[in-house]
Amino acid sequence: MKRLFSVFTSSSLTAQLTRRMLVIAAASFVLLLVILQIQYVTERDSLRDRSLLAQAGDLAAYVSVAADGSAGIRLPETLDEAYERPDRQYVFVLMDGEGRVVAASHDLSAPLAPLPASGGDPYFSRANYADRGTYYGVTVRLANIEPPLYLQVAQGSVHPDVLADSLVAEFLEQSWVFLLALALAMAVVIVWTVRQSLAPLTRLSVMARGIGPSSLDRRLPEENLPGEVRPLVRAVNTALQSIEAGYRREREFTANAAHELRTPLAVLKANIETLSSIDEVPDLVAELDDIERLVTQLLRLAQADSLSLRPDETADLRAVALGVAEQLAPRAVAEGKSIELTGSGRPLPVRGNGDFLALALRNLVENALTHTPPGGTVEVRPGDDGSVAVIDDGAGVPAGEAERIFQRFVRLKPENGRGAGLGLSIARRIAVVHGGTIEVGREPGRGAIFTLRLPKLTQPKPL
Repeated sequence: MKRLFSVFTSSSLTAQLTRRMLVIAAASFVLLLVILQIQYVTERDSLRDRSLLAQAGDLAAYVSVAADGSAGIRLPETLDEAYERPDRQYVFVLMDGEGRVVAASHDLSAPLAPLPASGGDPYFSRANYADRGTYYGVTVRLANIEPPLYLQVAQGSVHPDVLADSLVAEFLEQSWVFLLALALAMAVVIVWTVRQSLAPLTRLSVMARGIGPSSLDRRLPEENLPGEVRPLVRAVNTALQSIEAGYRREREFTANAAHELRTPLAVLKANIETLSSIDEVPDLVAELDDIERLVTQLLRLAQADSLSLRPDETADLRAVALGVAEQLAPRAVAEGKSIELTGSGRPLPVRGNGDFLALALRNLVENALTHTPPGGTVEVRPGDDGSVAVIDDGAGVPAGEAERIFQRFVRLKPENGRGAGLGLSIARRIAVVHGGTIEVGREPGRGAIFTLRLPKLTQPKPL
């Protein structure tokens, strides 16, 4: 019982639908009763009006007009008995054109109602007439009689239709138990129907609660579901697939990071344990530099993963490229290489974070310096279309490796440099957050070309 009561008080979808359907059913039930009552009253009045007209037609057949113009009515015995009943169930009045009574039942001396205006409603009712309740009647002008004569006939409220009225009243009074049972049955059917209709959602919610970090490979079934629910389930499965892929990448990232850190730390520990002279300290410092660089790259990767742009953030891509070139110029000179900044000297405004764009471009230039032989040049070429290209003099990127080089901890040639394989991954992540891309190709006559493309900042038109 408590569970059934909760269906009507809970805020669940089942309770809401049940309450609304019950309200609709109750309103429909009441409306049906009202329609039946209106139809009954209308039909009853129509039958009574036709009965009054038939009654007037029967009496009109016995109206006579004498040669001197006097009028009268002589009823046969059966009609006379009906119109002379003591309870005055049936009455009539015959009037002339002035509304004077010519003949009447029960010695009536006044009209039952005023003569209706031409085209007016001929039907009338008299409440509490002669202390005998309400009378319903009609006024009819007799045809083909001049001067005109009018006949009024009326019936008391207790008329032959009383049997039908009694049956209807008795039905309404004594059938309330049946109506109550019907209403309760409708309520039970509605509750059962709603619960059965929403049962798939209940099963889905139970299955969804069972999905956790250890079971991200599970998916919600899309079969035997309502058409309105299937798109939602499909969207949830797509989200679960994305979460599973992201969770898998994070686990791989953690494992790779631990591996990358464990190796240099183990080497450093071994070198410290076998340290025999102060001359070996620079080697230890170099190994610490590698570890510091790896930790810095991991921190930058985490920052890139959580990067979000403000709507009003802008940066000058030309200034970013110039700053990166100036920053890495000493390294290039130390390695016998050079960095060349080309392109127009005009500012290139783009929407984005200048610090992170500089980080992405720095990683691309460092990668180019790593693969450029001594004596070679790394060209940084900002474009008017919101792009910046980094061109090296190396061997280029093999066609089949153009996508893999952006994966984390991937190094095509580990012997070139001491990086962790995170620079290109960081650069791509920053580009994606900025709504851009990084394309890889080959520059004719030179090596690889990495192009960072960003949406160009549209300038408002001058007024």
